[in-house]
Amino acid sequence: MLRLHPDTPSHVVAYEIDGTVTAPDLAGLYRAVERAMDGTRPVHLYGEIHGVGGLTLDALSANVRRSLALLPRIGRVDRYAVVSDRGWITVAATVQGAVIPGLTVRTWPTSGREDALAWAFEPPVR
Repeated sequence: MLRLHPDTPSHVVAYEIDGTVTAPDLAGLYRAVERAMDGTRPVHLYGEIHGVGGLTLDALSANVRRSLALLPRIGRVDRYAVVSDRGWITVAATVQGAVIPGLTVRTWPTSGREDALAWAFEPPVR
């Protein structure tokens, strides 16, 4: 299940994953990211990931298509706060930050959720 957090600043897309992610789940996330990218400010992401039970086949296909479509605008994403107690998730997030130019990724354990939200909610600097 992927759930978007309501009541975030317009430049922030915040979500939580716990379990299997479906195509409709991803569609909602991508719509939220695209809406945030339509503004003039850089986008900040907040992802709280408790466990990933996998992607359904239709979600995997949708993820590849939507990711490729957003690739030219990836520079609009400035910050990505990742909250998880799963070591492999924090490693994957750190690698993502290392390979995407201009993206700053920071990770927190679930006990640091409030600090991660505060960092993600900060106004963009550029």
